[in-house]
Amino acid sequence: MSSQPLFPYVDDYDQMRRVMVSNLKSLGFTNIITSQNGADAINKLKANPVNIILSDWNMPQMTGLELLEWVRKDNNHQFTPFIMITAEIERTQVERAIASGVNDFVLKPFSVGTLSERIKRTLQRSTVKQAQPAVKAPPSEETPAASPAPPAAAATNKALTVLVVDDVPDNLTLIANLLQKEYRVKVAPNGQRAIKICQSQDKPNLVLLDVMMPDMDGFDVIKMLKADEVTSDIPVIFLTALDDPDNIVKGLESGAVDYVTKPINPTVLQARVRNFLRFYRGYEELKNTLDTMMDNARLRDDVEHIVRHDMKSPLAAIIGTIGCVGKGENISTEQVKTIEDLSYTLLNMVNLSTDLYKIETGRFELNAKPVDLTRLIDRVVEEIRLGFTSKNIKITTKYQGGEDLTALGDELLCYSMLHNLIKNAAEAAPTGSAVFVTVSPEGENIMVAVKNLGLVPESIRDRFFDKFVTIGKKGGTGLGTYSARMIAEAQNGSISMQSSEESGTIIEVTLPKAPVVRR
Repeated sequence: MSSQPLFPYVDDYDQMRRVMVSNLKSLGFTNIITSQNGADAINKLKANPVNIILSDWNMPQMTGLELLEWVRKDNNHQFTPFIMITAEIERTQVERAIASGVNDFVLKPFSVGTLSERIKRTLQRSTVKQAQPAVKAPPSEETPAASPAPPAAAATNKALTVLVVDDVPDNLTLIANLLQKEYRVKVAPNGQRAIKICQSQDKPNLVLLDVMMPDMDGFDVIKMLKADEVTSDIPVIFLTALDDPDNIVKGLESGAVDYVTKPINPTVLQARVRNFLRFYRGYEELKNTLDTMMDNARLRDDVEHIVRHDMKSPLAAIIGTIGCVGKGENISTEQVKTIEDLSYTLLNMVNLSTDLYKIETGRFELNAKPVDLTRLIDRVVEEIRLGFTSKNIKITTKYQGGEDLTALGDELLCYSMLHNLIKNAAEAAPTGSAVFVTVSPEGENIMVAVKNLGLVPESIRDRFFDKFVTIGKKGGTGLGTYSARMIAEAQNGSISMQSSEESGTIIEVTLPKAPVVRR
């Protein structure tokens, strides 16, 4: 992917196209083509390979959704990231767009900072998952999407903060007294102080900004706020004694959402602030709903990818064994039993996707039972060993302590975790070397250590178990080690990794030891 993505932006409103081009150029993107509707966009897409598509939703001739559906069916663009830009949206529309393969939404009105964040996030995800569409259909009724938490019943406007900026102390006192019964109020006597407050962690939800101030007037302040990604989303209402149309237009064009003329009419000011913050709260809730729906769709996609990855080895073992029959070789009772076990494993792994999704969304409830790690690891090693004969990798197991090495957990989750870790170790091990799997008691736990002589690059060691972290592995997604961490922690265990020239790479998993059953 080039460092300067080619953007087609599709919108039937000419002024909006101009604004968007200006915004994209301010972010450093220069390769931009525009279209006035979906049909025109298709003609241009056929002639231009692009990195990302931005499109308005409501357009004549062909809507943004219809354009999205065409893009996902087109062989040349079906995996191209697609961001939908819209001012009016309903849950059913969001679900349809997600099902059609949208990557993200941007709600109008939006700031340059919001646009930048959404584009960066979408491009980063498409880099990691460029081999498949970014999202799947929304979660089914069986595993419903987690709804965003509603605002607490006791929540009031006191949760919202208003910053008042004016160089006249009496004005600060007057406005603060008018608003402090409903909102948290902060005050700043000049533009420099206002900018520092806006850049803090506890930044305001709304700024009431005087225009006429010494050193730095209101126009200078809003220019600096809108140029900084940290503060560009903060809405500003101008307080001005300049009631001529040119100054009002200048204020609105600089990014203000409204203005109130001086001398202040208390009723008008309170109504303007109250109406805007009511809109702001609804707008934030809508954004949170969209983000939650998108995140849930992505979670389902990630989980499905993990399960598809894990299913390959059992399938390969089944196919290999059946191949022997096709060649006229005799098949033993043990091999038949292996095929049966692997078939049940595949069936259970379909169910595993539901458990992984619940773990990610915090809704998983562990039904812990004794898991014989000795038997389980022997089975995993036998499945994996066949796939690495050409690489001449030897996988050895060592069971220490002379005790019953039975963990307390979920057998299917343990299988998925250990299969991922041992297979990854075999993939990372140098040709002709070995993978060592050691199981031993560790106090109230059981430890499984998986060692190979390969090295994890230093650049990702601290993030080894994070989502999407991978480097140098063809087709790697970084989901295998991430799922291993999820599974270990979901079973009240832990996981860690060490990598050095002296010892190679060692991954250690601890799981609770099952209680001894006395007879």
